[in-house]
Amino acid sequence: MSYKRNLLPQMALERLKANPDALFVDVRCKAEHKYVGYPENSVLIPWTDEPTWEPDHDAFAQSVLKELGERENILDTEVILICRSGYRSNEALKCLKSKGFNKVSHVASGFEGDLDENDHRGNLNGWRHDSMPWSQG
Repeated sequence: MSYKRNLLPQMALERLKANPDALFVDVRCKAEHKYVGYPENSVLIPWTDEPTWEPDHDAFAQSVLKELGERENILDTEVILICRSGYRSNEALKCLKSKGFNKVSHVASGFEGDLDENDHRGNLNGWRHDSMPWSQG
């Protein structure tokens, strides 16, 4: 399976099913994860969160490494990131790439998707819009 940086929700789900060793990371904040819902089989590692809302590149990369555990060729493990719209997950992707991760991609339309003409999310695209498995609570 060839590496692609930007994935649509269906493609991300297919990659996760095809590669049980892949790590699916929700990079949104804890409140979004709790109140908006989250992709099933994902782990929460916020890119930014309270109280500073500033990304800590080293801490983020270390949290991903910790979640990956003792796998062989750890930096070659496929990591797929998701956020609300694709912006934060792309920033987190750049961080991981700079730390030596080789197979990092993200859901380009995110969990909630792009803004529509009324500045609402969830009507055009995204993980939930495309009926990918998700939970809330």
